[in-house]
Amino acid sequence: MVERKVFKSLAGHGLELIDPMGHPFDPARHEAVSTAPANSAEEDDTVAAVFQVGYVINGHLLRPARVVVKQWSGTPVS
Repeated sequence: MVERKVFKSLAGHGLELIDPMGHPFDPARHEAVSTAPANSAEEDDTVAAVFQVGYVINGHLLRPARVVVKQWSGTPVS
């Protein structure tokens, strides 16, 4: 409950949470810590998992989101 109040207050001052699950990888806002195989070319360079969410305040990156990125190798994963 206290955590929600703190985040709500900080959001009022411009804090945004970065939770990129399923979105395209953005090296300016995300830090790739690992890769995972993609099932298709459409999934290439998308975020497969989020280890740690990131934060932006008033357009400035405080901490990048630490993520696993899907990579297409040209062959389907079975």
